[in-house]
Amino acid sequence: MGFDVSHLSRSSSAFFASIIAFLSNLLSRSPRTPDTKDQPASEVSQISPSDKNNAADAKDATAAATVTEGTGTSTPEEEPTKSLTAAEAFDSVGPAYEDAFKGLPTQAAAIDWLVDHLKENKVEKGKIVDVGCGTGRPACSVLADAGHDVLGIDISEAMLTAARERVPNARFELVDVRPFIERETAAGKQGTLDAVTVFFSLIAGVTQDDIRAVLAGLAGLLKPGGFLVFSTVPIPVNNAAIKWMGRPVVVSSLSPEEGVAAVKAAGLDVKYDAVTKFTPKGADAGICAADEVWEESHLFVYAQKPAATA
Repeated sequence: MGFDVSHLSRSSSAFFASIIAFLSNLLSRSPRTPDTKDQPASEVSQISPSDKNNAADAKDATAAATVTEGTGTSTPEEEPTKSLTAAEAFDSVGPAYEDAFKGLPTQAAAIDWLVDHLKENKVEKGKIVDVGCGTGRPACSVLADAGHDVLGIDISEAMLTAARERVPNARFELVDVRPFIERETAAGKQGTLDAVTVFFSLIAGVTQDDIRAVLAGLAGLLKPGGFLVFSTVPIPVNNAAIKWMGRPVVVSSLSPEEGVAAVKAAGLDVKYDAVTKFTPKGADAGICAADEVWEESHLFVYAQKPAATA
């Protein structure tokens, strides 16, 4: 799903891609130096459209933007807007999220890559977890149809209700990815998964440190030779209060270089990474107004855990 931290939350599955519009927009605002110390943490900034791909420029723009860590700006007469949790945001969007991100070719290509490589590695009924599974389509659906044992986790009950109806041959659980990792690790289940997918679900309700820690934790659950497919909004912000599809949320993400580095730091070999573009159909899906969705940047990373040595 997407905005999930599992969801987190999250793809996700595609949990969250359109957050990019707002993160990208964040970088395009006219630079000015805000006094962040006096900004109330509950206020949310409205972001105007645009996008920048250069990571160095992105960092400079982020520093100058009016949205800072955990804060936003408003004029004195505006009432503070309370941010939604990731679960609240995705529950409010519901199954229409799938329609907004239907036809995302880079996600389809990533799932196909995973299916092919599992087959090449003679994994016929692999154990796979989709983090921030959303409605279960496309990731859980395609992987389950390929014969794999798929568990989708998400923090949105509305998303999971749709997932259980739409993908009956997969399993689903309402859980945040962070306690999920803790639970599985405590149960001695490290090294038991054949693959993990994370499509745009490590953005809402997480910090940059959370993102790195979750990637490391998921890598620990993979078998030697197991695969990770990870995608996100490659904009370096931490606890930025923004509006996503008209909904006030707090988000974090990493630059393309930082995202790839985080996967490598988790002990995985990166096989492929690329930054691409996509414009979600949020207005057509009835989620938000047409002026609340723009073209987004997406980072996709395919990785594999090194095989055990004799």
